[in-house]
Amino acid sequence: MPEVNAKANLAEIQDFYYKLWTRRDFREDVFSQNLPINRSGVNLYASLIEIGRLDLMASVYPCIKALLGKKFRDLVLAYYETLPPDHYNLNRSANRFAGYLEQYESTLVSRHPFIVELAHFEWIELEVMEAESANLIALGSAHASKRGRGGKPANETNVEAEAQDFVSTSPRLADVVVLHKYQYPVMTISKTLLDGEKLPRRVKKETTNMAIYRDNKSHQCRFLELGAMAFEALQMVQAQPGITYGELLKSVCQSSSDSPAETVEAFLELLEELKACNLIVN
Repeated sequence: MPEVNAKANLAEIQDFYYKLWTRRDFREDVFSQNLPINRSGVNLYASLIEIGRLDLMASVYPCIKALLGKKFRDLVLAYYETLPPDHYNLNRSANRFAGYLEQYESTLVSRHPFIVELAHFEWIELEVMEAESANLIALGSAHASKRGRGGKPANETNVEAEAQDFVSTSPRLADVVVLHKYQYPVMTISKTLLDGEKLPRRVKKETTNMAIYRDNKSHQCRFLELGAMAFEALQMVQAQPGITYGELLKSVCQSSSDSPAETVEAFLELLEELKACNLIVN
């Protein structure tokens, strides 16, 4: 125990009490030395910190808590002991949980192979909600724009004009969008656990394309499972700011095994669905 004198600086004292209140092994070691320390006071502070961390992790990772039950507490405490918070925002202390599971909990991952992806899926909701629009976490959204095509012929019909406007307009996504391809059906797993139901003994892999985004109108985080065409198109919008609907449609047609007419029809239906979900906002 550091003494409060010239030999013990403030950093050493702070480090000692931080470990005393947050590390179970360190606390037990100090108690075993019969030092003049108030055990009940130490345990009180330690329990308050523990409750705060457990409440936070349960709110961010309710599915994993439901999956593990009573084992969730020890997992959370081990996580914080291994990867202490490194940010003043307490919520950010939960952001390395998926990486922790993958790196340090091989036995748990072997038993529940989907747990790392489930942790990532649950964390993204908070990430999306706290993200600044000007500092997007998923490459950003394209700016709405129209590329100049010159003057229109005098005899051009309204339909032709509308078509020209459409193909020259750049789609704009919601302000904060994360696109991610999961190996497991995380949406199904999440719903099953939150509904209080048991998962199958063995959860099979099933590629799941997800858009997780903040609705510009409701400001709520929304989850949308995407087909191959939608995922490809949205990835292009993120990767190529300013791409037009016409260029997007051309690319989708080239990669589709369906006829051009079928692909165009499916693409237009898809756009209406994405606009209805407020994922595309123009």
